[in-house]
Amino acid sequence: MKISNLIYILNPFILGTFFVLFLFSSNLGEIIVPLEIFSLILIVTLFEAIIFAILFIIFRNLSKSSFSLTIIMFIFLSYGYFYDLFNQLDFLGNIFRHRYLVPLILLFLAFLLIYLKRKDRDFKSFSKIIFISLTVLIFINAFQIISFNQKTSTILSKNLNIEYEKNENSPDVFHLVLDMYPTNEILESRFNFNNDKFSEELNLLGFSNEDLKANYIRTMYSLPSTFNMSHFYNSGQDEIIYMKETLKKFHKSVEGQIANKLGYNIHEISTNDVKGFHSSFLGDFSRVFTRTNILRVIDDSPIPFHNLWINKNQKYFLENLEKLSDISNDPNKTWTYFYSRPPHPPFIFNEDGSKNLNANPYNSFSEDLSDSWTIEEKNNFINQLKYVNKTIIEVIRKILSNSNNVIIIIHSDHGITNMSGTDKLINGKLPEEIYEELFSTISYIYTPEFCTKELSSIKTNINIIPSLLRSCFDIEVENKEDLKFWNASNEEEFILIE
Repeated sequence: MKISNLIYILNPFILGTFFVLFLFSSNLGEIIVPLEIFSLILIVTLFEAIIFAILFIIFRNLSKSSFSLTIIMFIFLSYGYFYDLFNQLDFLGNIFRHRYLVPLILLFLAFLLIYLKRKDRDFKSFSKIIFISLTVLIFINAFQIISFNQKTSTILSKNLNIEYEKNENSPDVFHLVLDMYPTNEILESRFNFNNDKFSEELNLLGFSNEDLKANYIRTMYSLPSTFNMSHFYNSGQDEIIYMKETLKKFHKSVEGQIANKLGYNIHEISTNDVKGFHSSFLGDFSRVFTRTNILRVIDDSPIPFHNLWINKNQKYFLENLEKLSDISNDPNKTWTYFYSRPPHPPFIFNEDGSKNLNANPYNSFSEDLSDSWTIEEKNNFINQLKYVNKTIIEVIRKILSNSNNVIIIIHSDHGITNMSGTDKLINGKLPEEIYEELFSTISYIYTPEFCTKELSSIKTNINIIPSLLRSCFDIEVENKEDLKFWNASNEEEFILIE
């Protein structure tokens, strides 16, 4: 095969690979599962191969087919980026809408195909330039990805001067995180919902109840700070990178490494996990990818395109609860970390556990709701919360029926976001009402009889694990400062809240 023909064939596929890698390299630190990258490249490649075959039937010319497919895929894959760019400009916002852009693009492509069909042109020079440019860009992005992953990270547990004493009678530990679960006071005042029944049932089962404050208002900072027992604000860059990695690699966290040294089998269960090859096609990364290409048109429409991702979380919530119950039957010592996105949006459950897939696509996957909560959103949240309450109580009963020699921690990572229409600072300060919404979280803790009762000293999430290590394992870990930090979405400037 001639080199020029090989370049014709490769160009469109290299272009598709570049756009996937570009999005990946733009989100380094988000712990994206590699299988999601490969599956997305596979989807794009198969789609391009089908279009390539159709174009070759039309033109009967490799050069024209390659050129037209390269133009089509560039428009297809870059649509979301240009759409966002144009809509950031006030004077262009009303012009560059889907209803205008899509017909113009289709008209342009129609004229392009007609022109290429009628003209006899060779795109050899153009193809070489494109091939060299894309190859260089791919190498640049690949270098960024490899360099980022090769960075050495300070293992925070090495900085802890801890003596470990293994004990065959140590309790099993279940660390359960329910995302965006506010205190009963917030549920009463903001949602007009009385959650006392849930608290009373847990109290009857032997749980102590503390209303804590989150240290950070976003999951990606709150959880790593909790199970690494470290703040982001005064950590080095390597330590920050390391803590971010532990968000989806709990076993690497300080809590996980301590559990390992104490002789525990570690289990990590999360509704955000990619469960298999087929599920990797519908991961969060592919969701973001659809927002950067022309599928954005469908996602912004009333068509429930987002339900593809909602179904994933709905299914895995129930699977994960069953797995949690099964672990309690394990005769070996286990330390289990369990993360559940519900009750956080998307609102995928009705009160009885049936499907509720009518969520607003704009709100389904954002960390914060885009505006103040509507009455319907409040009702959907409470209905989902009721179902979470019911299922959590059921699994806790199963765990305790197998053994009382357990530690069970149930807490949230942060409070309610955007309840009042904003989570921003006002004149450099956070109003008391918004502060309570953002930072107030639940905390229910069950401990065996032999644990000393010092849990009342816990004020914020970052000190949950240190307090339990002292109380139940005689491991002297000092509490961190009970500081609370606000930061804007996608920014790492942590502003101390007094």
